[in-house]
Formats: sequence, C-alpha cells, structure tokens
Amino acid sequence: MSESGRQCDNLDSGEGVHVVQLRKLVLVLLMWSSIMTLGLVVSISLHFRHPGSPLPSNLPQTLSPKPVSEDALQTYDYTASTNMSSDGRIELRWQNNSRQNISVKVQKDGDYFLYLQVTLEKMKPENLYIVTVDICGPDNQRDKKVLEGHITGSQPSTGFMGKGLSLSQGTVLKVTCNFSAIVDYKNTYLGMIKLK
Repeated sequence: MSESGRQCDNLDSGEGVHVVQLRKLVLVLLMWSSIMTLGLVVSISLHFRHPGSPLPSNLPQTLSPKPVSEDALQTYDYTASTNMSSDGRIELRWQNNSRQNISVKVQKDGDYFLYLQVTLEKMKPENLYIVTVDICGPDNQRDKKVLEGHITGSQPSTGFMGKGLSLSQGTVLKVTCNFSAIVDYKNTYLGMIKLK
C-alpha cells in the first residue's frame, strides 16, 4: 500500500472518533444558534406588534424634565462697541428684547452657565484679538476675568465659549476686546442660563 493509503487507514481507525465528535459538536452549535435566532425573531415581531405595552413596574421610571422659567434663560445680541478705555480696550454692548446698549446684569443669586461667541467681520490679520468676560463689582471696576477667547487672522471667531459660575444678584458682566474691529452682528451673542 502506498504511504497515503496508510495515513487514511490511521485516520479511519484512531482519529475517526474525533471527526465524529467534531461533527456532533458542530451540529449542536448549529441547533443552538437556530434556537437563539428564532427567539430573537419572535421577540422583535412581538415588539412591533405591541409597541405601546407598558414597562414592568420594577423598572426605574424616567424623570420628566422641569419646565424652564422665562427668567432662567437670558440672551443678548451684540449692538455696538464703545470707545476705547484708558487701557486700550473696547467694551461690547448688548441688546435684549429691543432695548439697546444695556448692561448684562445678574437678576438673582444662583449658579449660571454663561456662554459667548464673538465673530469679527473685518480685522487686521496681524493683530491678536483677545476677547474677555469680566465680573464687575458695584463700582463698575473689573474684579475677575471669567472667560477669554482669542481671534486671529486665520480664525475670525472665538468659537463657542462657556463656563459655569456662581453669581450674586446685581453682578455686571463686561465683554471687552483689546482692539477695535467690525463685529459680525449675526454671529455674536451672549447668554446666561440659571441652573439653580
């Protein structure tokens, strides 16, 4: 007998049992995957047939969002820039509900999310424009810088900036820029959301 014939005899006699066991294992796995697929098909079809069925009582219920009060969101649009101050900065002025050139003043004590975007229409490409938001005290002097954004010749906007703050009633927020520039009215805005 040739060498390959002897290998076949050996396969049939000693290792043939392993082949039979592997075939049985594959058959069991195919049956198991078929049962799982059938269960999945039944589950999906029941979901589409009864989509509005109530959740079981032991599952946690979702919380419904609290309605936002009108004074919780304060939005402002850019209206004008004032003349340069003694330190060379210009102050951006805002309007709210058709009132122009108003101060951005905190109405109630609490935690706020402050957001801002300043976009320029025309600027000198060699200048680095620095936009800052400062908290001002009762004497209208800058107490603390809370946000700062940079505008360069390649990027005419600060992008969206935001920060969470605890603010007291009567606090005034000032937005200033270190150079005079033409501001894009449509893409410049400021807002505060009262969190609690």
